[in-house]
Amino acid sequence: MKDIRRQQVGLLPGVALAAALPGITLDETGKSTLLGYVVAYVVFAGVSTAIWATPKDPRQGLLLPLLAIIGLLQDTLVWYLIAWLSDVHVSSVWWALAGAVVVRACCWAAVWWLPSGTDDAEGATES
Repeated sequence: MKDIRRQQVGLLPGVALAAALPGITLDETGKSTLLGYVVAYVVFAGVSTAIWATPKDPRQGLLLPLLAIIGLLQDTLVWYLIAWLSDVHVSSVWWALAGAVVVRACCWAAVWWLPSGTDDAEGATES
């Protein structure tokens, strides 16, 4: 699986867990949270694809904290973009930052722990 696909798989639980935070509401009108979830996922997937701020390897030295800061800033701003585009409500910048931490952690976990499919199979014999 490509890195971008693994990151998008990580977005699925990331957006759902971030929406469970008390300061983020996916639907202010009370009708259906599914539309808010879909909008949030699509916007996160689009921005994360356009601006890649997820390290492929957790052992990247100084690049890791730099990408963490960039990623958290990006995801915090994306929560406000989603709130502007739909019925999602973010109470404060601190809740947007907390949601960004949850989303970014899920994305990094998916990229680092899901199989990439590019590794050679172990135990393969050479002919």
